[in-house]
Amino acid sequence: MRIASRTLSCLALVLAAILAPLPAHAQQTTQAPTEVRVAVLAPSALLWLHAVARDLGFYAERNVVVKELVAGSSPALLQAVSSGSVEAGMSLGDVVIRAVDQGAPVVISGAILGKTILRLVGGTGITTPKQLDGTTVTAGAVEGGTANLLRYQLQRLGVDPRGVKMVALTNSRDRVVALGNGQVQGALLIAPFDTLAIRQGMKVLDVYTDPYVQTPLVLNKPWAEKNRAAAVGLTKALQKAAVWIYDPANKDKAIDILAAYTKTDRDTCADSYAFMIQQQQAIGKNLEVTAAGLENIIKIDQAIGANPASSKPFDLSRYYDPSFLAAP
Repeated sequence: MRIASRTLSCLALVLAAILAPLPAHAQQTTQAPTEVRVAVLAPSALLWLHAVARDLGFYAERNVVVKELVAGSSPALLQAVSSGSVEAGMSLGDVVIRAVDQGAPVVISGAILGKTILRLVGGTGITTPKQLDGTTVTAGAVEGGTANLLRYQLQRLGVDPRGVKMVALTNSRDRVVALGNGQVQGALLIAPFDTLAIRQGMKVLDVYTDPYVQTPLVLNKPWAEKNRAAAVGLTKALQKAAVWIYDPANKDKAIDILAAYTKTDRDTCADSYAFMIQQQQAIGKNLEVTAAGLENIIKIDQAIGANPASSKPFDLSRYYDPSFLAAP
């Protein structure tokens, strides 16, 4: 009788394990994957987490299929998210702040980059910031958050930003070429293109190291409300990538992924890892958005006398919904 009783108990445990409910995200995998159109800019280290989540199957684990759509500029990217032409995007922080204040139906669900990965690099023969007085410089665009960041850095370095000529060069590779041929004397460069300039003998003049949400993950709010599981899945996949990339055991694989995604040599991407992950720690820790990361964008605009990204009293909850990261 004792043997029979034990057998029945074992069977009961097995059945309980089989019938126990799965975690929410595991249950989703029994359904057809949800396609999520995500607007991005040209391949660069801005999208490193996206490349990790795609290549390592983190999106698939969350039952989403990401379809990349490349936008020509950050404002165009944000407009696509706002209009519902795409469901999500990886934009610039200042563009999102302005859009939300103007009533755009978008919300930040995470910080892909919680600090900037832009480095101010001097062109051929430029070894000190003061040499940039009265020269031609570029931050990509001539207006907006990135341009204002460059003006702020120049001001902080003792260079009058009103005395420099700002030119538009939206492609990072073009900025490296322009630095080399003397078309510009200073430029903000993102990884891995900053390393390409350094290897040509150019010098890094400055890095802004305070919190600065350069690249948030932005969702179309009506879509996210109707498709909560997919919105959470997209956000949590990138959160997993953020945790993964900071693990030193994953360094070599992370470098390989960036090299393949940007079609850049591995040694250059190794330098990008050293700067972004080890030195600047630019990837949003756990993908979380800090108040300072958005508020500093506004403060920089105010410091240089530019039209600020927001003129309203700062309220983090107006721009950021942490519930997507907090979901199981």
